[in-house]
Amino acid sequence: MHCRGEGAGLRETRAWGRTVPLVAIVLAVTACAAEPGEDAEPTPTPSSPAATPDAVEMPDTPAGRQADWVLAELEADASTTSDEAIERFSAAFLAAAPVETLLPVFDQLRAAAPWTPIDLEGSDEALRVVLTSSAQDLAMDLAVDADGRISTLFFSEPPPPHDPATSWEGLVEDVEELGASTSLLVADVSSDGECVPRDGMPAGSSADEPLPIGSMVKLYVLGAVVDAVGRGDLDWTTPLTVTDDVRSLPSGRLQDEPTGTQVTVQEAAELMISISDNTATDLLVHAVGREQVERAVAEMAHHDPDALAPLPTTRELFWLGWGGGPELRERWAAADGAGRRALLAEAPAGPLAVDVASMGTTVVWPSGVDWFATASDLCAAHVALAERAGTPHGEPVTQIMSANPGVEVDGEEWPYVAFKGGSSVGTMGGSWYAEDDDGDALVVVLQTAATDVADAVPAETLVHVAEDAFRLAAED
Repeated sequence: MHCRGEGAGLRETRAWGRTVPLVAIVLAVTACAAEPGEDAEPTPTPSSPAATPDAVEMPDTPAGRQADWVLAELEADASTTSDEAIERFSAAFLAAAPVETLLPVFDQLRAAAPWTPIDLEGSDEALRVVLTSSAQDLAMDLAVDADGRISTLFFSEPPPPHDPATSWEGLVEDVEELGASTSLLVADVSSDGECVPRDGMPAGSSADEPLPIGSMVKLYVLGAVVDAVGRGDLDWTTPLTVTDDVRSLPSGRLQDEPTGTQVTVQEAAELMISISDNTATDLLVHAVGREQVERAVAEMAHHDPDALAPLPTTRELFWLGWGGGPELRERWAAADGAGRRALLAEAPAGPLAVDVASMGTTVVWPSGVDWFATASDLCAAHVALAERAGTPHGEPVTQIMSANPGVEVDGEEWPYVAFKGGSSVGTMGGSWYAEDDDGDALVVVLQTAATDVADAVPAETLVHVAEDAFRLAAED
């Protein structure tokens, strides 16, 4: 069988954070357990060169030490024990990926040993390590929580080498060749706040069509928060409390915090955008009210606000997608707005239970289980947030949106870059709002959506496209 790692829903891929300290932003395991009666052996990919590359050493950091342990386990003669896993992994990780799911993955990867780490990047808390063996190459994303326990472990195929686009035509061709529904928009922002597409834009196989946006919906949540602060309904210092009824699944870190933990509205907003914290997002949705987020969707110029009404929380989306099986997804797909609102009222309280195995393999967006927008909608949302950032009550937005730029660009050409990405199983997207050294703004949006996880576009590919777009724009 083909062992391809796919993350849990709503994951925010680590590649987005290459220019800032990398943090725990996805809880995932590779979804490659053998089917009944099938040998648990990875399917070989083309053989590596005969000469084994030199191994790189893991750093003496919390993430590096845990990565060393994982590598040692993949080389061990005996299987990893449950006690070892419980000691090494965070409680939140094991709640979503129980030991009985995790250990067979280790056994399968152990069958392809020896693994040689040949490249790495990251920070004290998170690493991406490229591994090679005689059978295949893998990229291992690992991150740790505040206690040094593994909160992220994600195996995937390394992306292919990138050949930078040398023209806008070439960039469009690169996007159109991706094996998924795609929409690319590169737009200048006019003096009156309109998105003005560059020549040939929007482009892609589904140019400017509504596609799933995953965590990019958090742009609208942030807009609703700013509006609530402006009305006096909230203050940036208002405390919010984590409870089991609002606790979501990763990405993020608040899901690991005990009940009763408090963060301010501003702290929650910073976590929501910089590391795509789902629990922080749901705290904010509850604080402002679902209807106020829906109102912000309209006021931030979404072309069809009713498409996001009712707007599920991240917790509700996990339940709809992977907590109730195909029947629940079918009910959601068939329901009108009122029916969907009634269905959300059925969402269970307390600790969230989902089908972990299906979260790695089941694509749910064709059933309408996601949030949907066009590239033009996302461009308008970024512009709306930039406008809010210029108001007295929206001052924190500038820092919040730029804490994680998601790309490496020339800082002299683009001194300010705001970013929000988002994904689910089979989908990956990114949206950027940048200002050049003259203060002129450019927006880059790339959305991809596949109906089969095997066709999902890697986050690195989106990063390369965005970086090419910013480079070409600077050259114009």
